[in-house]
Amino acid sequence: MSKQVEDNKTPGEDPSRPKTDPPGRNTRGFIFIALLIFGLIIINRHGVVNTIDCTPEIIASKPDVIMLGAWWCSYCYKAKKYFQNNKIDYCEYDMENTTIGKKLYQEHGAGAVPIMLIGKYQLNGYDEQQIESALALSRNNTSSLK
Repeated sequence: MSKQVEDNKTPGEDPSRPKTDPPGRNTRGFIFIALLIFGLIIINRHGVVNTIDCTPEIIASKPDVIMLGAWWCSYCYKAKKYFQNNKIDYCEYDMENTTIGKKLYQEHGAGAVPIMLIGKYQLNGYDEQQIESALALSRNNTSSLK
């Protein structure tokens, strides 16, 4: 065997030049990465919404809404965005990842999320009119007790 065959070199190959990928391979990689980035942008087009976790301090301040939700829930996201845009005090228990959230979720019938606790009212799902009605009723009940 010749020295070139032992080193796995092609005859006539310049050993000082690095091997390159076949034509088109870099283009396919670039297209894949571009599509991946585009997909992530589309998925995250909603923007950022803060999640306000229910802590003992926040619960003591008596937020308008206590929400039981999940990170993957699109209606929970819409509810949080609605609360923030309308300056409604709220906090959220993650019904999958917190002990209190799991307990409250079971106590309130489980089922679909979000579950919203507004005063003595419970809302299942996301409906802006129901939220406003429950808030108005809850505020009226609170002010009549004073």
